[in-house]
Amino acid sequence: MTQESTPMTDTNISRRTFLAASAASGLAGLAPFAPALAASGDDWGDDWGEAFAAALRRNPMLLGWKTPPDRLDTGSLAVTGAWPAGLKGRFFRNGPSIHDRFGRRYRHWFDGDGMIQEFAMDGGRIAHRGRIVRTPKLDREDAAGRRLYSGYATHLESQAPVRGPDALNAANISVLHHGGELLALWEGGSATRLDEATLAAKGFKTWSPKLGGVPFSAHPKVDPDGTLWNIGCALLPRPALVLYHIDRAGRLVKAALVDAGPMGLIHDFVVTHKSLVILIHPFLVNPARAERAGILDAHVWKPRAETRVLVVDKEDFGKRRWHALPACFGFHYGNGWEEADGTIRLDHCLAGDPGIVTETLRY
Repeated sequence: MTQESTPMTDTNISRRTFLAASAASGLAGLAPFAPALAASGDDWGDDWGEAFAAALRRNPMLLGWKTPPDRLDTGSLAVTGAWPAGLKGRFFRNGPSIHDRFGRRYRHWFDGDGMIQEFAMDGGRIAHRGRIVRTPKLDREDAAGRRLYSGYATHLESQAPVRGPDALNAANISVLHHGGELLALWEGGSATRLDEATLAAKGFKTWSPKLGGVPFSAHPKVDPDGTLWNIGCALLPRPALVLYHIDRAGRLVKAALVDAGPMGLIHDFVVTHKSLVILIHPFLVNPARAERAGILDAHVWKPRAETRVLVVDKEDFGKRRWHALPACFGFHYGNGWEEADGTIRLDHCLAGDPGIVTETLRY
């Protein structure tokens, strides 16, 4: 299987270069979520409270979709059983938590604003606290007293102007500690820097002065030597991938832009000791649909199409090859490795279709 790559193979990609290549390719929007601003439907409605209560009665799993306070100070937690003497430190989690605000409720799990939760472990004791990630998006909405922006799957008919992908940044997917910094991650724009002592947001992370706002995905991979690899995903009006190589101290080593052809939102990828392995499932964005709906509803499942596999050399991002697999869908991967004969093997949680994101996580 062959695939044309973008003529721009300069691994020292800058924000200006990315924008120029984007414009040349029709890539006016850096964030996969930005085109949802044109959505004509309004998913908020006035009966969100009753609708959610009814959905909760039908599906107890939705208990996790109830919005907590902006600040949690649980204190010491009860410990049952024997605690390993050498186990101490801090464990951080992040995820969509703020689902309703200002009398309106998001309609999909992926839309909720993020909350960082910390579990501090020492001497057989665990203390817990949580803090909402106060992004510029959330600050603007709190100041306005209403939701201003659509989410991944919740459409707002009248929205505030969006000036770049981070205007929509909910910092709600995962958390990373790298190069001495604690970062809340999103998929459509920058990582958000956090104060380790207070968990307060400190602004967006830029891996170089020229890469502000370029998408940095939420599942980076860290090699045993501390080297970090990641992708960024821009979808509309034409898809592109950004590749990142960051050293253990948090310094950008190289980045590159790849014209990957038709694709949808890519949530995760695999690294081996030699390669980055990126599966592009046939759940693809249709730009024409994005003009009338949010980013999720702009995706189209094509079960007769291939799952395309991009393999990129870690030492040289310009060395790429393409493979094909049968149609499948999935979010996350386990391990990946390359055998002596060059065969790449990986663990992938597969589904026959994208129903988990289009139906199960929607309410």
